[in-house]
Amino acid sequence: MPFFKDLSLSAFTAGFVAVLVGFTSSVAIVFQAAQAFGATPAQTASWIWALGLGMGLTSLGLSLRYRQPVLTAWSTPGAALLATAGVGFPMAEGVGAFMLCALLITTAGATGWFARVMDRIPVSLASALLAGVLARFAFDGFAALQ
Repeated sequence: MPFFKDLSLSAFTAGFVAVLVGFTSSVAIVFQAAQAFGATPAQTASWIWALGLGMGLTSLGLSLRYRQPVLTAWSTPGAALLATAGVGFPMAEGVGAFMLCALLITTAGATGWFARVMDRIPVSLASALLAGVLARFAFDGFAALQ
């Protein structure tokens, strides 16, 4: 079976590190988004499980299909937007917004619209936009050190 032929300790370790970094790099923002919508601990755990399983299954399926490593993840800027804009909205609307964001992101990627738009935006501007969205979380981290 070709799958086992391609499996090695170095490939497994590289995949594990990529998944670990991809998952943990934005899980704190997902926690804050859930908190902004007033999620219970059980609802927050459900979000993390669903996102983790979705990421794992799609990464595995796409990697097996294309016979090369493919890593999927949730949208860190999308989660940051929900964390900052979600205050005062009920959990049901937060789940709906998260699902709508996922649908729109998938549609933009599958149709090629995203690539066409990103080709027109300078990399430095896109990086600055992401930094602006994530800056609040960095500032909150430093404020918590007091």
